[in-house]
Amino acid sequence: MDKYRLQIMAADHMVFDGDAKSLSVYTTEGSIGVLAHHANLIMAIVPGELIFEPADGEGKQSVIVSDGLLKVENGEAIVLVDTAEAPEDIDEARARRAEEDARESLKRANNNREMALASAELSRAMSRIKGSKKKHKLQ
Repeated sequence: MDKYRLQIMAADHMVFDGDAKSLSVYTTEGSIGVLAHHANLIMAIVPGELIFEPADGEGKQSVIVSDGLLKVENGEAIVLVDTAEAPEDIDEARARRAEEDARESLKRANNNREMALASAELSRAMSRIKGSKKKHKLQ
């Protein structure tokens, strides 16, 4: 079985540190999959669902992530994100309130910086809402 070392780190906690069979994550270039022996790369991650399969046979795991970076080098993959939440840990009502707040902030944005911040918050909130609906373990 081909496997590789995978680390998934949020700003405030380690999500996963071990051997993995696969990783799928959304980047600025679209969805990307990482398997063992992947070519070296560094890519920006966008908010959305990250799916990985630990090599221990536990089955695929889903994590809702914010912006971040993916680095694959010398047979190892590192994911660094601001936030990462398991779907079952997401409070959907809170995420919906955050979406409404972000939409209001977007309407009130007076400059490019405010617009970019509000857009990022909206994207994260929408990812959390979508992720909250996936409260079951992946097959």
